[in-house]
Amino acid sequence: MFAVAKAATVLGVNGHIVDVEVDLARGLPSFEIVGLPDTALRESRQRVRAALKNQGYAFPMHRLTVNLAPGNLRKTGSAFDLAIALGILAAGGLIPENRLQDVLVLGELSLDGKIRGVGGVLPMAMAAVCEGITEALVPVDNGSEAGLVQGLSAVVVQDLAEAVGVLTGCRSAAVPKPAEFLETGYSAVNDLSEVKGQLTARRALEIAAAGRHNLLLVGPPGCGKTMLARCLPGILPPLSNQEAVEVARIYSVANGGLGQLKLTLAPPFRSPHHSSTKAGIIGGGLLPHPGEVTLAHRGVLFLDEVGEFGRSVLDVLRQPLEDGVVSLVRYGYSVKYPSECQLVMAANPCPCGFLGSSIKECTCTGREIAAYRRRLSGPLLDRIDLQVWMDALKPKDYHTKQESSDKVRKRVVAARKAGDNTCDTNLGPADLSACARQILETAAERFRLSARAVQKTIKVSRTVALLGQSCQIGAEHVAEALTYRLSL
Repeated sequence: MFAVAKAATVLGVNGHIVDVEVDLARGLPSFEIVGLPDTALRESRQRVRAALKNQGYAFPMHRLTVNLAPGNLRKTGSAFDLAIALGILAAGGLIPENRLQDVLVLGELSLDGKIRGVGGVLPMAMAAVCEGITEALVPVDNGSEAGLVQGLSAVVVQDLAEAVGVLTGCRSAAVPKPAEFLETGYSAVNDLSEVKGQLTARRALEIAAAGRHNLLLVGPPGCGKTMLARCLPGILPPLSNQEAVEVARIYSVANGGLGQLKLTLAPPFRSPHHSSTKAGIIGGGLLPHPGEVTLAHRGVLFLDEVGEFGRSVLDVLRQPLEDGVVSLVRYGYSVKYPSECQLVMAANPCPCGFLGSSIKECTCTGREIAAYRRRLSGPLLDRIDLQVWMDALKPKDYHTKQESSDKVRKRVVAARKAGDNTCDTNLGPADLSACARQILETAAERFRLSARAVQKTIKVSRTVALLGQSCQIGAEHVAEALTYRLSL
């Protein structure tokens, strides 16, 4: 007696369909699971046995073998429980033999037969559509995830008996409510109208938002670096539906699937503590998990007090910032996580924080300052498009009225739209006016800018031009872009 059910596992942020092959043969009663299962999957034998008994089904007294194919792919998690149980019932003749062929079955079984939610349903459901599977049985808790996938008819079930009834036609199928992405919650972040003074930094923040540029804010304590950085999500355009699905897929597998699913159009904003490890920032572990740079995909990764991070922790960001992908290699396999995010960093100029400040004298020695600044390596700084000095506020700054985030966001959205329409992805000196080209060449020679720094300056100049509704990159745009790179 033989039956096959369809389940899935997740590697990285991608789902992979797995055939759950169940064979009932004569011999001494036993229950074996083969095909590279992890510990949680091996323990499913006890959960499945108890769930079948408590739901009124007799456990077969045969030699029971469950094979998870392909056998060379690692399988993790408890999402296979329901597929194994239904496969056993199908092999015993309680479910029609062909009923499970084109149905994705996901869910963890409790001992009484109830079906618990599992992580990673969204990438699994997307993989099912790619394999031509058109129907899915999922837990009630995961109905909204499965409902996001076009081309997949999802049915939610509460227990094992209900799943059997749906497959045999004895019970009507319960369809989950259509999932909708929430509108952006701009009220949850700081508003730019609350930031006093700091006109240069405000302008740099607007440019960073419009052009997706990395940003470094340097200044003494209390000058508003953190507050300004936390205003950035409020001026970013909302995510498109495709981008929102990408973010939701990442959060579907984050923290072993135990994290909250992001069904929102608001760009993610991540702000890890400076005690974070390399694995926490870019991902890792024995079974790789996404790090902060991946959780900030399509959004903002904010590193506050960046001078307190370990240099090795910061340097692991160099490749993800350049490639937009984190590639983690383990013995026998590798995973890739998306990491297209904006990096925003805030730092004090020295350990005491008052170097170059007008409100207090610095007490740090030259050696302390040099050691503190070495945390930010040259190659990492070279990847930062905008570098801004923020001085302490003056008394008159507290009485000035500033633009709100809503007004700035409108300009950012218009600049993004204009930039997407032009599609100038390979900008070079030839795209500048003659005067602008001369200014850039002079600055590159005088300040010894690298080829990457020159290219980033051109991109910042283009963003400045788009914000000014200009079709050509002029001298004034290049001059402003150079001030942000050379201000430190």
